[in-house]
Amino acid sequence: MRFTRLLVLLVLVAGVFVGVARALDFDDNSEEAPAGEVGEVYRFVIGGNQGCIPYHFILQQGSLPPGLTMTTLDYKHVVIGGTPTEAGVWNAYIALHDDPECPDSTQQFFSFKIGSRTYGITTPSLAPTAAGSQYSATLQAGPHPTKSVTWSLASGSLPSGLTLNADGAISGAAATAGTYTFTVGVSAIGDDGNTRTDSKQFTLDVLAPLAATPSKRVAEVGVRFTSTLTGTGGQGPYAWSQSGPLPAGLSLGGNGVISGVPTRAGGTSVTVHLVDANGSARDVSVPLAVRARLGIVTTTLRTASAHHVYRVKLRASGGVPALRWRIVGGGLPLGLRLDARTGTITGTASAAGTSRVRVRVTDALGAASTKSYLLSVVG
Repeated sequence: MRFTRLLVLLVLVAGVFVGVARALDFDDNSEEAPAGEVGEVYRFVIGGNQGCIPYHFILQQGSLPPGLTMTTLDYKHVVIGGTPTEAGVWNAYIALHDDPECPDSTQQFFSFKIGSRTYGITTPSLAPTAAGSQYSATLQAGPHPTKSVTWSLASGSLPSGLTLNADGAISGAAATAGTYTFTVGVSAIGDDGNTRTDSKQFTLDVLAPLAATPSKRVAEVGVRFTSTLTGTGGQGPYAWSQSGPLPAGLSLGGNGVISGVPTRAGGTSVTVHLVDANGSARDVSVPLAVRARLGIVTTTLRTASAHHVYRVKLRASGGVPALRWRIVGGGLPLGLRLDARTGTITGTASAAGTSRVRVRVTDALGAASTKSYLLSVVG
């Protein structure tokens, strides 16, 4: 009799525990959704207890904040996760169902509060660059304090020759002019241990390569010289400075004017440093040669014969074409003349005699050389 009563008692107790085990409910950690913020990685695990596993969770009414989704984690949990994209409050009823063999269900109200972004990309835009010039820009984000920050290219592509480093530095030299659009992303672990992200689309204009053209390309020893450099490519105004050596006697001003009096002949080009309004810089080659000083090299004039055709070509060295010849003293024998373009004395002398003649040649830079001759005509 006593054994029978004990058996009944055990059955009743077991029945109580079975009833408790089947009382499906959300677990204690799923009572309240944590607050989030735009751009901060969000994770909220919702679980059930008791009832029969596996559990099934359904968004029954309302909605989740934009950027968040509900995904099955395991047979007892789901996770509300993602990165919120909009601030505000979203309310939702989530239903919990257990295994169909012991059908039971319950639901719970959740309120998701998403605050404004506290960390984001603060760089407003990227300055243009010129093709072939070194470029450097460092992307910035904030203001939430961080322990570590990592930048990456989210979509699109940088101009060929440029790279984006994990520290947000864009560097290199763009190879080709054009307009390039791309999106960068940043991920940061805050001082609170939470991960925050942001992305932003940028457009980078790569302008034509920097180059320079001189107003004058040839100088002459001993002759004052001025040549104004004109910049192209990039974006004006330009700043100029000396990069390589200039011909002796010449200097370059910050306004791009090469000036002075050359003292030694030689060279075919010079290198100058050109910087545009955006800070793009490049060493550019500019054609510039220094010629020797103009001089007449013909020493004497051969004797002419009266009534016979006479022809002598005066020769000069150095200087800058085109040359012009003229008589500046005395005169040629009657019947002879000097060609101003070629420096050739031609004609037929009409009478014997000796003439003193002074000849001058000038070049394109205004340099001049003068020489006196005696020209004899025999009968």
